[in-house]
Amino acid sequence: MKQLVLPALLVFSAADAAFAEEIENLSDVDIYARPIGLQSLEHVAQPITVINNEELREKQSSTIGETLENIPGVTTDRFSPLASRPVIRGLAGPRVQVLENGIGSLDVSTISVDHAVSIDPINAEQIEVFRGPSTLLYGSDAAGGLVNVVTNRIPDYVPDSLEAKIYSSYNTNSLEKLVSFQADGGYENIAFHLDGSDRDAKNYESADGTVANSFYDVTNFNFGTSYVDDWGYVGVSYGRFDSTHGVPVNPEEPDELKFLDSEQDRFDVNAQLNLDNSFIKAIRFQMGYNDYLHTEFESPTEAGTVFSNEQLQGRMELQHQKIGIFNGVIGTQFGYRDVSAVGEEAFIPKTNTDTFALFILEDTDIVEDVHFEIGGRYEHQTSDPDNAGEVSNDLYSVSSGIHWHFTDAMSLGLSIGRSQRAPAAEELFANGPHEATSTFEVGDAGLDVETANSIDLSLAKETGRLQFNTSLFVNYIENFIFLQGVDSNNDGVVDEVDDDGNLGGELLSVAFQQDDAIFYGFEFASKFNVFNNNNGSLDWNVFGDYVRAERTNGENLPRISPARLGTGLDYSFNRFSAGVDLTTVLAQNDNAVLETDTGGFTLLNMNANYALFEGERSLDLFMRANNLLDEDGALHTSFIKDRAPIMGQSFIVGFQAGF
Repeated sequence: MKQLVLPALLVFSAADAAFAEEIENLSDVDIYARPIGLQSLEHVAQPITVINNEELREKQSSTIGETLENIPGVTTDRFSPLASRPVIRGLAGPRVQVLENGIGSLDVSTISVDHAVSIDPINAEQIEVFRGPSTLLYGSDAAGGLVNVVTNRIPDYVPDSLEAKIYSSYNTNSLEKLVSFQADGGYENIAFHLDGSDRDAKNYESADGTVANSFYDVTNFNFGTSYVDDWGYVGVSYGRFDSTHGVPVNPEEPDELKFLDSEQDRFDVNAQLNLDNSFIKAIRFQMGYNDYLHTEFESPTEAGTVFSNEQLQGRMELQHQKIGIFNGVIGTQFGYRDVSAVGEEAFIPKTNTDTFALFILEDTDIVEDVHFEIGGRYEHQTSDPDNAGEVSNDLYSVSSGIHWHFTDAMSLGLSIGRSQRAPAAEELFANGPHEATSTFEVGDAGLDVETANSIDLSLAKETGRLQFNTSLFVNYIENFIFLQGVDSNNDGVVDEVDDDGNLGGELLSVAFQQDDAIFYGFEFASKFNVFNNNNGSLDWNVFGDYVRAERTNGENLPRISPARLGTGLDYSFNRFSAGVDLTTVLAQNDNAVLETDTGGFTLLNMNANYALFEGERSLDLFMRANNLLDEDGALHTSFIKDRAPIMGQSFIVGFQAGF
């Protein structure tokens, strides 16, 4: 069964529960990626989804991309079960920034789709997804969207007692064994946090058979401590991340079992000072530093390209007292990055990038039910490669939003922005073979700055038996950077070149180019409470999304997410909860040059949870069944969609204990 029609979707059920979380209890949700004093979701006009608590546990997967892939407007560019980044409204790579507690992941996952994000979602307590440009607060790397993974690694409070939890699960398809733990405690003014996890998986099975070389093994450990007092807090943390994952086998080279081995040491410092004097309310400071290294092995004994990344990123926010009708913050962000690649497939040179930015964000209530915010950002970025001249860019971004509660239950949001992105190092300086995508990439040091002009309109009903949230968006991007096939001999097809770029090889010759482009589409989600009585509570959910992306000459852009429709039921009674969801991914036929069509497929998933104990000591047993129809599906957003299809039928069982 390749697709089901909409009437069938409406009979079965379960829309995305994470998006439903966004449209209820807004006043109780804090957004940690927002500045101090402006963290309430209730008045934010930009579309933001927050998943936490039970919703997060049901979605947690081996990667950030797969954890978020069913949120309206969000998919994944999955290259392998461990290399999977979010795609937001058709934009990915260096346009979507992944943060850990407000500081970047500090890895090299944006440089190549086969590189993993060094954040394990099993350690998350909350994940925040900003759909649309978020350059105002976080700069060039958030031009398409932002994902912030919230952990408690540097505590800002001292727990009353020791709090700990253990999580374990087993996947029958990939034979993944996962164990994780977390502990928080403190004494007097000292708080501490400890967490870690270990996951190990074999090659997974698709509906067509085993996907060779799709294994992975991940271990991470993190420790943080802080001093907390009435004036605020100051704390530090250290984290270690190690992973090994295979690159799914290329059918044309079945004997090549390539894999990547990564390691990262990360240090973070956080502090907040509560002053509340005549001008300054509070100051917050964050900084992260890492030493990252990964080696790409051509075989179990042959090391290939080695990537290293030494990076520092910091930011400071100053929350001021009310000035006229405005509350707000003034901030600065700074950092440097030294990235290098050494080996036969080193397609980018050693490059140093320095960044400095200033930003301001102000908000006010125009009248009681109308909230308004406006802000701006200036950023200077310099990239200096070893083998070429320095490239510098000055970037200017401005945005504003208005949120109107025109009834007690319903609200209208409008956000407008103009944001700029500097070309990434690989877009500027790439010049060599990229075996992961079977291409020979050539950058252009003369690329101009991208400028995105965006508008987003949302309508929400936030209370009552029926709740819904829908968004319409348009994003016109000037000087959009993309990879285009090269036809140097004018024979009408893209050149095939060798590892040196000469005609006659097996790599597609591609070069980074620019053209104006437009992205537009919508997202929607609704939840209807069928009943809530002595027999429990039953919710019916429906969701969908659509994005269209094309150049101004009418040609389609590559790897754009297809439209989706989903529906489902969520039931809870006392200590038991369960859900069933049915999602149809439609075929994608609006293809770029040389792209092939991608067929649609339908996913039927179920989940169940039972709390054996509740309170200070808790024990939850859970089960998840994914792709029960054993559908054969390919992700149009993936560079290797045909050799790395979706996972076939799988069952995940596990428990979580708290004490």
